[in-house]
Amino acid sequence: MINLVDTCRNIVGDKYAMIKIFILTIPTVIATYATLSGQSVLSNTINVAFGIVFAAIFFETIRHSCAAEPMLLPPFMLPFRMFITLGLTIVAAIPVVAVCIGLFMAYIHVLVTYFPEVQTSPITLKICNFIFSILLISLFFASVTQFLDSGKVWDAYNPIKVGKALKTFIVNNVLFIIQDLIFVILCILLPAYIIIVLAGMQWTNFFVILWLSMGWVVNNLMFADYMGQTKKDSEVY
Repeated sequence: MINLVDTCRNIVGDKYAMIKIFILTIPTVIATYATLSGQSVLSNTINVAFGIVFAAIFFETIRHSCAAEPMLLPPFMLPFRMFITLGLTIVAAIPVVAVCIGLFMAYIHVLVTYFPEVQTSPITLKICNFIFSILLISLFFASVTQFLDSGKVWDAYNPIKVGKALKTFIVNNVLFIIQDLIFVILCILLPAYIIIVLAGMQWTNFFVILWLSMGWVVNNLMFADYMGQTKKDSEVY
């Protein structure tokens, strides 16, 4: 089983990692303050621009993890490589996204047509939605990581490779959620609560927002490394 502690150590222990994480945290902090002050246009603009940049960093981190490179996060001096990775990942993801959309439409149709009683039970509906979401997320990453590992876009289109990797991705994603809940509570929310108490119960305190923003960045980068390691796991089982 992939240990989330190891993924955290891989991310924060990377060369210049804390500097990079702090830089990535700044747009999130600015967007949060823009939202709190009612500047929705500024907030949305920052979120869209930063979302593109972070997506490039996210998939480049997966690529580095698949290749077991010593530096997981993209280097400062070669930022354009990660945007090439993002562009090719989008191309590689086209078939699996189309399949996911088709499965989602089929899922809704089956629920509405054959199991209408499920919609009247909030708990059952949430469980079904959770299971289906895990399936779609696992299918997506089982596909795109084929490309991120080999560097060949058409590998993401190979149903045999994707099908063999799918079970490992489903199991590991469930395990990630369990581990991540513990990590978020103990390492992100608990320190944030302590800061809130010290700040006089002001959750809008700068250090609270900074800590939560940094936690969000680190958590997503950990997931990227986790997906890269899951790809390697899928080759074993």
